Amino acid sequence: MKRCLWLAAVALGCASATAQAPMIRAHLEPAGKIIVGEPVRLVVTVLVPNYFTGSPDFPEFELENAIVVLPQETPQNSSEQVRGVTYSGITEVYTLYPQQPGDFSLPPAEIDVPYASTPPKTTLAHLALPSLTFHADLPEEAKGLDYFLPTTELTLQEHWSPALQKLRAGDTVERTVTVTAVKMQAMLIPPLSFEAPDGIRVYQEEPAVQDVKSSRNEFLFGRRTQQAKYFIQKQGSYTLPPIELKWWNLSTRRLMTAVLPAVRFEAAANPEAVAELPPEQPPVAAVQQPQVSFWERYRRRLYIASACLLAALLLLWLAYRWLPAVFRSIKLQRQRRRESEPAYFRALLKACKGNHPMEAYAALLRWLNRWSPGKPLDDAIARSHDTELAIEIDRLGAALFSSSATNGLWNGRRLAKCLEKLRQQKTSSSTRKSALVKLNP
Repeated sequence: MKRCLWLAAVALGCASATAQAPMIRAHLEPAGKIIVGEPVRLVVTVLVPNYFTGSPDFPEFELENAIVVLPQETPQNSSEQVRGVTYSGITEVYTLYPQQPGDFSLPPAEIDVPYASTPPKTTLAHLALPSLTFHADLPEEAKGLDYFLPTTELTLQEHWSPALQKLRAGDTVERTVTVTAVKMQAMLIPPLSFEAPDGIRVYQEEPAVQDVKSSRNEFLFGRRTQQAKYFIQKQGSYTLPPIELKWWNLSTRRLMTAVLPAVRFEAAANPEAVAELPPEQPPVAAVQQPQVSFWERYRRRLYIASACLLAALLLLWLAYRWLPAVFRSIKLQRQRRRESEPAYFRALLKACKGNHPMEAYAALLRWLNRWSPGKPLDDAIARSHDTELAIEIDRLGAALFSSSATNGLWNGRRLAKCLEKLRQQKTSSSTRKSALVKLNP
């Protein structure tokens, strides 16, 4: 009997320890019937008992044959009961864009999660991202196409310069066609075909592709611009065939066709063009030129070409030697500014003054990790000796994780004022210490 009771106690203890361990959840939206180019949301939620003492280190990863857009929005904070234990949660959302049909599997990734296992002690947990797979396919209507262009909106525009009026033989007109596709990389927009009837010669320019992003580095749309010049060789009535581009509408799940209609114009005769041709000249006997060696004829050009080649090689070597270091230095400086304590503090004040408790809580953890590394939230509050600050942080926690009527007591501006006072006191103290002169150097 005693042995049975002992085994039951051990099982209960193991179950309690398991119930209070950090957890990670992940799922895909939508879960099935994914079309190539359609955005797939990867929702990752980290749950810990008690509370977080820092921001989880959500990973960056790449997915073959797909575009991965890292989380752009503020993490979502939550609270829930798991087997009678209150868990705090933080959710991040990735966006995946499959670029071709096939099976996709998320690569292995690990998330470092700091939390208070036994408050105020901080514990760092290592959670593995769940292995998820999905299949992307082409719709039946598009399987016979030479290309597949999925987007929610596509525009096809053209511009003529000069206008197609009062044209004559020998004139040249330029046509510019622009294709814009929302949430589609410009390099994936197929090339357009410029055709013309007999009597017109077409000269196409190199296409220009451009990916446009917002000020927050969020991808907006891709743009492909093609130009062609039409040289009218003779007079007559001409009809340029229409330009069509088929694309898949991700909103309506239908195959659409963007069309530039056929273009008709007249070209009159141009007597002046004939008159400008050089008249035939009687044949002239060739004059014997003195023979010159190859070296004598091209010596100066060879010298110039050699000098230009050496200068180009020198510039390439200098660029190869120094440019990567310069770019790395600039990138490192920008990263340091973004990850600096003042930057995190500004974000914290903004969230507080905007009265956004979830954003303020996440920003507070990130700032404390920079302002006082390795110190949990409770320790930072205790060392401040600021009763008002402790009250405001308690109210913030109640606003987030309590369903009682105390939710409306938190005011972000009061918390912002307390935090500015705390930071100013520490800065002033550090300045006074650094200003003291050693009496016995």
